[in-house]
Amino acid sequence: MNALARTLIASALIAATAAASAGPRHHYGPRYHHHHHHHRASGLGALAVGLAVAVPLIVLANRADRAPDVVYAPPPVPLPPPAPVYVPSRAEPVIYPRNGQGSAQLEADHRECNRWATTQQAAMADTSVFNRAVEACMDGRGYTLR
Repeated sequence: MNALARTLIASALIAATAAASAGPRHHYGPRYHHHHHHHRASGLGALAVGLAVAVPLIVLANRADRAPDVVYAPPPVPLPPPAPVYVPSRAEPVIYPRNGQGSAQLEADHRECNRWATTQQAAMADTSVFNRAVEACMDGRGYTLR
């Protein structure tokens, strides 16, 4: 509760309590003739007025102390993971012997070029590097790849 609100509430309650306990004022003198009736109604009325001022101030001060209402938006809906990108591998190249090699020699050379391609840097992690290494090897052994 802030200091101003506390001061206003305390002042209203003190004034109301003082007015309620003071009771009616008696004026004695030649012009006033008063019976000795104790009128507490005016004191209670002042107390009621003091409370009517203090209670709304207490409510307002408590509202001011409260943290503002925070509206929480639901978290965004997560997007589905991206679909894997499939790069279609090239079809196995057609190998043409340039120097009259037979099918047994072609098989042996192809096997040897595949083995050699695995020794090349990044060939085992990247298919395109592996394929280029095999093609270079086969070209060096006298084959045309298409």
